[in-house]
Amino acid sequence: MTHSILSTLRLGGLALLLAGCASPQNNYDPIEPVNRGVFWFNRAVDRTVVRPVTQTYVDYAPGPVKDGTSNFFSNVDDLFGSVAALFQGKFGEASTSAGRVIVNTTFGMFGLFDWGTRMGLNKGNADFGQTLGHWGVGSGPYLMVPFYGPMTLRDSADPLVRLSWGPIDYIDPLAGQIAYYGIYLVDARSKLLPLDAMLDTQLDPYAYLRDAYLQARWNKVYDGQPPHPLQLGEPDDDDVASAAPTASNASGVAAEAASASSVAEALTPAAASIPASAPDAATP
Repeated sequence: MTHSILSTLRLGGLALLLAGCASPQNNYDPIEPVNRGVFWFNRAVDRTVVRPVTQTYVDYAPGPVKDGTSNFFSNVDDLFGSVAALFQGKFGEASTSAGRVIVNTTFGMFGLFDWGTRMGLNKGNADFGQTLGHWGVGSGPYLMVPFYGPMTLRDSADPLVRLSWGPIDYIDPLAGQIAYYGIYLVDARSKLLPLDAMLDTQLDPYAYLRDAYLQARWNKVYDGQPPHPLQLGEPDDDDVASAAPTASNASGVAAEAASASSVAEALTPAAASIPASAPDAATP
């Protein structure tokens, strides 16, 4: 999914809020040694190939080209988001996202221009991993995927759906498919460049990204109102509990989770790895 660029001040504030959030042991991460190896592999590829290419794109591509590219992939995201929202019973969000697709695909020249936002059709953020969580499916183990980044077993539903039924099905030559994902990769990575320095300053960037990601996804499944904080170091799977949030604890939990959500949504997937398709962030 498309990620908004955070300002320098906001980055600094979120870094302070999340300092020390990484847990040395995490019950969602049963294959941590393998995941860490993949994490550093992704980082190496990113630093040697993806980041330099992306920085060149940011520095030299004309503004209208960058805007049109981001709008196009955002339009694709709205298409899948409308279906994911519908499956969660969020009919208002589903209709708004569908309306954005219709407006931006027609008047916006296949999504190159975002007329939907100008017409007051706000962008949604539903995905299929969130949909499964909404219906009580547990997150499963945390995974660091080569050339992609962080996800949980449940969250793999989103990129798999997009890969199976996305625009790639209508691009026949292999060269065209490679070009499609290559452009997506550069566009998604360009939005994460401001976060590189923050991740590099962490004592354990792997644990920092992992824990922020899991908290963000836990928060997203409950639409910002989780019933209790996610217990990353406990042996129980909090995600399986689907009790509704109570008035006494919802506001405090939501505020705590929102800070992690902002960072993880921005970091996922390309700040520590390389995205292979177009998922927004992903969830316990």
